[in-house]
Amino acid sequence: MRSTLRTGMTLTVILLLFLAFNLVWVGRLPDARWDFSQQKVHTLSPPVHHLLATLESPVDLYYFNSNNKSKRSYTVKRYGKRIEDLLREYEKAAKGMINLHLIEPAPFSEDAYRARLSGLDDNPGFLGLIGTRAGHGVRRIGSFSLDREPLLEYEISHLLSKLQHPKRPVIALLSGLAMDESAGRLLQELQRKFELVNVDPTAVQVPGSIKTLMVVHPRGLSERALYGIEQFVLRGGKLMMFIDPLNEQRSHANPASPRLDELLAAWGIQMPADKLVVDYLYTPWEAPRVPNQVRLNLPRRAMNANDISTWNLNRVTVSSSGALYPLNRARTTFTPLLSSSEQAVLLDTSSLTGATTFDSLIEQASSQEQHPVIAARIEGPSYSVFPDGIKGQPPGLQKAAQIHVVVIADTDMLTDNVINSAPDSNALFVLNTLDNLSAPETLAAIRPRTAPQRPPTVLASMREVANQAYRLKASELERRLHRTELEWQRLSPWTTSLGTQAVDTTTQLQALNKERLRLPMELHALQREAYAQVHRLELAMKLVVTLAIPLMLCLFAWMIVLGHRRRWLHATCVTH
Repeated sequence: MRSTLRTGMTLTVILLLFLAFNLVWVGRLPDARWDFSQQKVHTLSPPVHHLLATLESPVDLYYFNSNNKSKRSYTVKRYGKRIEDLLREYEKAAKGMINLHLIEPAPFSEDAYRARLSGLDDNPGFLGLIGTRAGHGVRRIGSFSLDREPLLEYEISHLLSKLQHPKRPVIALLSGLAMDESAGRLLQELQRKFELVNVDPTAVQVPGSIKTLMVVHPRGLSERALYGIEQFVLRGGKLMMFIDPLNEQRSHANPASPRLDELLAAWGIQMPADKLVVDYLYTPWEAPRVPNQVRLNLPRRAMNANDISTWNLNRVTVSSSGALYPLNRARTTFTPLLSSSEQAVLLDTSSLTGATTFDSLIEQASSQEQHPVIAARIEGPSYSVFPDGIKGQPPGLQKAAQIHVVVIADTDMLTDNVINSAPDSNALFVLNTLDNLSAPETLAAIRPRTAPQRPPTVLASMREVANQAYRLKASELERRLHRTELEWQRLSPWTTSLGTQAVDTTTQLQALNKERLRLPMELHALQREAYAQVHRLELAMKLVVTLAIPLMLCLFAWMIVLGHRRRWLHATCVTH
C-alpha cells in the first residue's frame, strides 16, 4: 500500500514539475532554428536584416491567400505557405515594426472586396500583399508568381522600402537626341514615377546631388560631357546608358567616337560601332520590311529572369540594335539582361542602306551562328580614360573600386514608334532598371536567391548539341514553311461552313498546299535525325531504371537459393 502511494506521489510531483517547467522556463529558452536548404531560402539574408533595422515607423502587412481555391495547384499552395513563413520571419526580425495580418478571403466577403479594391489579382485566387503605413498611403504586390521566386525577398523588401521612403527618386537625363519629339510617351512615364531633371549636354560635370543618371545616345555628346559621365560613375553614381550603332532618327550610322569606345573599355565591355544584330527567331514577320530597320521582339526566354530589370516583363522590342561583348581579362562582372538567340548574326550597317532586301539579310543571318548580348549590367573596378583631365579642367578621380552601370545597345527602343508596338514592355524595362539603380543601398544590396549553376550532365550536353544541330539545319525549312503558310492564307479562297466545298485545283494553290504539308514532315524527320543519339541514351536509361530493381531481387533470390543448396549439400555429406 505504501509503495503504491509513494509511486503515485512521485508521479504527481514529476507531473507538477513538468507543468511548471513548461509554464515558466519554456518561454525563456532560446529559439534555435536550422535552415538546411541549399540557398537558405527560409532564412532572411543579411541585407534584409539591415533593411528591417532602418524601419522608422510601424508597418501593417495584409497577406491575402486563397489557399482553399479549388483551381489552385499543389505547387502554388506550397509557394503560398512559403511566402507566409517568410513574412513571419520579416515580422519577427523587425522587432515590433511590422504587424502581419494573415487573411484567407472567402468568396463575396468583405476581405475579398477589400483585396479587389486595392488591386490584388484574383486569378485563380488571391495571392498578394498589401502594405500600409499611417499617413503614407498604401502599396501592394498584386500577385506573387512562381516565375519570380528568386526575387521574393526583393519584392517584399521593395514594398517595405517604398512605404518608408514614399518620395519619388531623382533621375537625371542627359541626351544627345531630341527626346521631346521622339520619346514623349516614355518621358511622361519617367516624370510620373521619378523627379526628372535634365542635364545640359554641354555641362562638364553632373551635379553632385544626382545619384542616378540616364544617358541616351552618347555618340551625340561632346568630350566634355563624356568626361562628366565618367567622373559621375567613378564617384559612385549609378548609370543607365543607351548607345546605338545606327539611330533610325538620323537614318545613317554614327561616326565612331574613340573616347566613347575607350570609356566602354574602361568598364570592361565593347560594342562594334558598325554592326547590327539580325535574328531570325525574334524578327516579327508582320513588321514592315524597311531597309534601315531591324526590329526584334525579345521574349521571356531572351531575358535574365533573375534580374530586377526584367521584373514582370514578357517582351521587349528593340530596333536596329547593336551587340555588347565583355573584354578579355576585364575585371568587371558582365551580367546579360537581354540577349539574342543562337541564330543571330552581326551585319554591317552599310548593308542596310543599299538595295539589299530584308529577306536576303535573313538568309545571310541564318547561315551563321552567334549569340550577342543587347543589354548588360556591369559591376566592378574601373579607371579613368581622362587621366590628365580635359581642357580647362584639372584631373579628376582616377579609379573606383566599384561601379554600377547598365548599358543597352539600342536607343530606338525608347521612341514612341517602338514603344507603341510593345505597350507596358519597353517602358517597364526602363522604369524597373532606374528604380533599382535609384533604390537605397539597403534595398539595392538584396540579391536574387538563384541556385548555383551545376555542370551539365552527359544527357543535358547531348541535348544541347542536338538542339544546336537541329536549329542550324531547320532554320531554312522553318522560314520557308512560314512564308508558304502566309502565301497560302493570302491566296486561298474564302470558305463558309454551309454545305460542301469544291477543291480548288489552281496550280499555284496546289503547289503551295503541297509545300505547306511536306515541310512539316521534313522538319519532323530532321528532328528525329538530330535527336537520335539522345533518344537512344534516354531509352537505355529507362531500361536500366526499370529493370534494376527486378534484377537485384532476382540476384538476391539466386544467392539465397545457392546458400540453401550449399548448406543442404554440406548436411548431406555430413550424414553420409
